[in-house]
Amino acid sequence: MPVPWFLLSLALGRSPVVLSLERLVGPQDATHCSPGLSCRLWDSDILCLPGDIVPAPGPVLAPTHLQTELVLRCQKETDCDLCLRVAVHLAVHGHWEEPEDEEKFGGAADSGVEEPRNASLQAQVVLSFQAYPTARCVLLEVQVPAALVQFGQSVGSVVYDCFEAALGSEVRIWSYTQPRYEKELNHTQQLPALPWLNVSADGDNVHLVLNVSEEQHFGLSLYWNQVQGPPKPRWHKNLTGPQIITLNHTDLVPCLCIQVWPLEPDSVRTNICPFREDPRAHQNLWQAARLQLLTLQSWLLDAPCSLPAEAALCWRAPGGDPCQPLVPPLSWENVTVDKVLEFPLLKGHPNLCVQVNSSEKLQLQECLWAEGSSPWRVLTTRPAVRPVSAAMGR
Repeated sequence: MPVPWFLLSLALGRSPVVLSLERLVGPQDATHCSPGLSCRLWDSDILCLPGDIVPAPGPVLAPTHLQTELVLRCQKETDCDLCLRVAVHLAVHGHWEEPEDEEKFGGAADSGVEEPRNASLQAQVVLSFQAYPTARCVLLEVQVPAALVQFGQSVGSVVYDCFEAALGSEVRIWSYTQPRYEKELNHTQQLPALPWLNVSADGDNVHLVLNVSEEQHFGLSLYWNQVQGPPKPRWHKNLTGPQIITLNHTDLVPCLCIQVWPLEPDSVRTNICPFREDPRAHQNLWQAARLQLLTLQSWLLDAPCSLPAEAALCWRAPGGDPCQPLVPPLSWENVTVDKVLEFPLLKGHPNLCVQVNSSEKLQLQECLWAEGSSPWRVLTTRPAVRPVSAAMGR
């Protein structure tokens, strides 16, 4: 069945290069060969040990040329990774010994014994792939019928799908037989790169510098990367390069991620999450967190990102301070963000409070209070994080 083709625009310097990429569906590696040949791929990778060159026992198949092609391997319709397809061209090296005359071998050959030249040739071809920090070796078994054996000439090719590689990386590929009868082939390739993105700080501002070629159209999206559930979009815009985007430092949280891609059909997207270790981002995260008491029996912790936190119940009467542990005390329990949790009691009470602790430090506290028509009121409040859109002038 033919595979559909799509366009992938990759920005290289000032001139975008448009590549036509085939789409492969599914995670499985595969191999196929040219007509007349038969081939199969070993089920698992092998050790990358080429060994020394040994004398050929007769005619052997050997790799003579390597070709590579970029393709897309897709798990879903919009979930694709760049992949490197490798084609190995094979030829027959060496020859069968010819007897000088029939008498030297005791007359005519027995008709029941198959002559060597009527036997097929087999080879185990190794493909070794290296792209920091990944290294893989796969084994392809190839068989060529005697009818295609022409010494010193190509007998066909075997194709492997495929080695996954990152945009902008340098990859090296070797090919040799096992045992190794010839010097291995090698091929080095620099994969194309998407527009790169740099993050820099200037006082209270953070700059996203996108080195995109002039007049190159691209999409930019900011989102919260969620451990549970899909990412939460924050801001999206189609732009023309180059661009410098300015954020206020209060917009930063550890799970704030940036996605950039050229505005072409089926283009590969670059994702980075540069604020995971930023102390200001972690401080902002607790400022953005909200402890919500939903009913007299349930509550949840609302936050942009997952939090390393624990929660427990305590007792605080109106005007009382501090919140007193219950008797018997309830243990601190791990908190899951955005998940409704139930009080471990049959009934709620207006004097119950929920405390959220992180690294043995109290971060949030909310209490139930019987006041007027509302069964509770919030005792502590937090200033809201400034929206990204406001910081970007929207």
